[in-house]
Amino acid sequence: MWISPVLLPSASPIYPGSENTLGKRAKLGAMLSISVIIPTLNEAARLPALLECLAAQTLAPREIIVCDGNSADQSAAIARDFPGVSLLHSERGTSRQRNFAARAATGELLIFLDADDAPDPHFLWNVAQSYRKFPFAVACPWFVARDAGFLVRAIYFGFNLGFYFSQSILRVGSGVCLICPREKFLAGGGFNENLHLGEDVHLIRQLCPRFGWHRHLLIPLETSGRRFQNDGAARLLFFYALISPLILLGLWQPLQKMKYRAAPYVTNSKN
Repeated sequence: MWISPVLLPSASPIYPGSENTLGKRAKLGAMLSISVIIPTLNEAARLPALLECLAAQTLAPREIIVCDGNSADQSAAIARDFPGVSLLHSERGTSRQRNFAARAATGELLIFLDADDAPDPHFLWNVAQSYRKFPFAVACPWFVARDAGFLVRAIYFGFNLGFYFSQSILRVGSGVCLICPREKFLAGGGFNENLHLGEDVHLIRQLCPRFGWHRHLLIPLETSGRRFQNDGAARLLFFYALISPLILLGLWQPLQKMKYRAAPYVTNSKN
């Protein structure tokens, strides 16, 4: 991996030559099946681009599951009409929607994406390669802010460094994308549906002691950075500074008293 002047990791495959090795790709696809899970709530403006990215993957997923939380826009219709996508409906709530879809999934590896993510064509291939070489209980990719200024990209870079160097100690990550073996995810109970903040880190800490390593992969995944764009970088950084001690100490219930406007899928959200 290399870092460009704007703090972007390389978008090329992590494993040189993999893009030209059709036999290896086919063999890996036969050995490892992937279910991509996308919770949606009023994501009609963003969902088509993500589904197009997934349709262009060099390693096709076994299934793409969109779990809609009663959107008021055309999110459900877009998912229903897109070839190869399975549409589910559940009660509103990010964790609830993810868990509902995970129980219906059949792939060996679950990849939870947000609707504003934009995986490059080699993303699933690189994740599968990484998992086969060094199996993990849960993992996150290297997050890259798309269409964002230098400050937001630098903030993402700082988060990535923190996640990477603390992956075996603090076990923290981001729900922007989480990757888990399905059997381990289900055996660990999935996401805690009572948490609207910190449910991603809570999952990591639930799975790792029982099932293996948490890894922060050197595999880039572009996402919109809309949280910083909507709320402002300074305001959101201040909020993260307030909640970080609670997350690091595992104080989940006090954490839930914090209002998080950037979490639009929670049950009590007005977004």
